[in-house]
Amino acid sequence: MRILTSAGHHVSVDVVETGATENHILLSPNVVTPSALSRRVMLRRPGGIPNSPFSFPGLASYWRHLQAENPDVVIVRGVTRWFCRIAALCAILQRRKLVIYDQEDASPQAWSGTWIRRSVFRQFGISHFTSRLPSYPGAVGAGGAVPLPFGSPFEPIQSGKLQGRPLHWPPRILMVAKYRERKGHGLLLKALSAISTSGPFSVTFCGEEATHSDTAFCQTLLQEAQALGLADRLQFQNNIAHDRMISVYASHDLVILPSLAEPAAISPIEAAWAGCAVLLSRDSGTRHYLPAGPTFDFDPDDPQDIARAIAGLIAGPENLRLARDACFTRISSIANDDVILRLFETFGHGAVRPRMTMN
Repeated sequence: MRILTSAGHHVSVDVVETGATENHILLSPNVVTPSALSRRVMLRRPGGIPNSPFSFPGLASYWRHLQAENPDVVIVRGVTRWFCRIAALCAILQRRKLVIYDQEDASPQAWSGTWIRRSVFRQFGISHFTSRLPSYPGAVGAGGAVPLPFGSPFEPIQSGKLQGRPLHWPPRILMVAKYRERKGHGLLLKALSAISTSGPFSVTFCGEEATHSDTAFCQTLLQEAQALGLADRLQFQNNIAHDRMISVYASHDLVILPSLAEPAAISPIEAAWAGCAVLLSRDSGTRHYLPAGPTFDFDPDDPQDIARAIAGLIAGPENLRLARDACFTRISSIANDDVILRLFETFGHGAVRPRMTMN
């Protein structure tokens, strides 16, 4: 949003609901009202599902909304959610440029589900882009998608000020993630326990504590930390508004995300832009935003391998300083503002200032 609006493009975002920690400084999303049919469908589905995939506006009402917005390009988040299907149908019937965004491999295996879906849409002139970067750059094939990396959420001048900032020592470790089992909080605690005698460090868990289950999860993590002898090194910083996150990253130097099968992890990218060294799971969808090699990744199923990676970066101040510089150098070369802007503008080719609606 920051990159597009700074370049003079008009951007609107349509959603079914907003989150407590979202940053709406640049623009306020349009929250659509679910149709009567959608509400009936959701009553038959398990309750308490955030951002329900069965929440969608009426076809006629969204048709009118899209006509009033009059975008040159409509971007939908996949085609599995009913809201995205409604938006895609309206865009096609109104003869607007439609682009589908997903978080799958840029070059998936031939005849896989992702490959077939993209190939079919390509036959109708509908392209895909993905937040994942390919292992090896190359032409987009029939079942491929244009790699469009996540850009920096921070103003360039903010990121510039954070590069080369003084190192915190003993090391301050940060994990930013929802309180869900698959994110790997417990695995990180086990890994840190394995190296706890090697020297002092602290760890911060930062997430959204919005439900009773979130609170219970935090209590369980605290109990695990106590059992592992890490309670005095652990703190929580929950419900931090996104526009304040840059100060959280700036107060740490190493960000770790041991999440299992994470399609597109955002926090490691933000951390790299904020001048932190980053470690994340080898199978993460955003692994290629970081430098290559085992120094910057680990096996998320193996606490000992996580411990190995952490120990290498916090062995001394120079190790951590070099890792911070390497992460920033890598991400600034493949996801800078100019790269992002040029890729987005290819979707609106032919429009002087493309108007984009995103779902």
